[in-house]
Amino acid sequence: MQITIAGYGFVGKAHAQILKEYYDINIADPILLETTVSDYVDETEAVICCVSTPQADDGSCDMTNVYNVIETTPWATPILIKSTISLEGWDYIKNNYPDHNITFSPEFLVAATAYDDFRTTKHLYLGGDGTALWTDVFSNVFSDVTYEELTVPELIMIKYGRNTFLATKVAYFNQLHDVCAVKNINFDKVAVGIGQDNRIGTSHTQITAQRGFGGHCFPKDTSAMLSTSKLYTATMSILESAVVYNNKIRK
Repeated sequence: MQITIAGYGFVGKAHAQILKEYYDINIADPILLETTVSDYVDETEAVICCVSTPQADDGSCDMTNVYNVIETTPWATPILIKSTISLEGWDYIKNNYPDHNITFSPEFLVAATAYDDFRTTKHLYLGGDGTALWTDVFSNVFSDVTYEELTVPELIMIKYGRNTFLATKVAYFNQLHDVCAVKNINFDKVAVGIGQDNRIGTSHTQITAQRGFGGHCFPKDTSAMLSTSKLYTATMSILESAVVYNNKIRK
């Protein structure tokens, strides 16, 4: 099977490195490799979209790169979107590309450990038109993965929900650190003690030199989630407060 991977960032690279052991892989990245999906259109049997979806000027999720991949892929060629997409972006896709075979599967890879994260995948979420095809594709790669099929909007909210909750957790522990500092209390011991409660855990409780949350995903995903909530006139005041606080302390 010939699969074209669109986007060769850490997500696309991890998929390419592992899937090439089982399939013929083409890489389409106009910036890094000067190649596009159109270059492989005659031989491509499926496309995995791993392009970037950066933060737009208005704070929303800029899905221009995803739209470009869809537009350059023949309508009958299945597309698996691994890029982070928004609810409004999915509405746009369904309204403007109704004849395309499009599946969404959120990724939860960490940039620094993307290959190992993908190699040790235990749970894959899928939703959309071609879930059966992509389950077959990944079944050849992973022998002990649990597949769960949900609606695309549900999957979008799972992706954003995880990242925005963890970002909020980071902000909370930074505030707790400052309270401890005022009273000369050892925050590290406090954080360990709190994290020993299995309902909370120790992840994202550490205070970095940069303070707050940063990195590839948290800033843009918190911004996009707030933008989406405002678009649909919903309230996410807790997340909004966490972002305001983070912007104040982030170095």
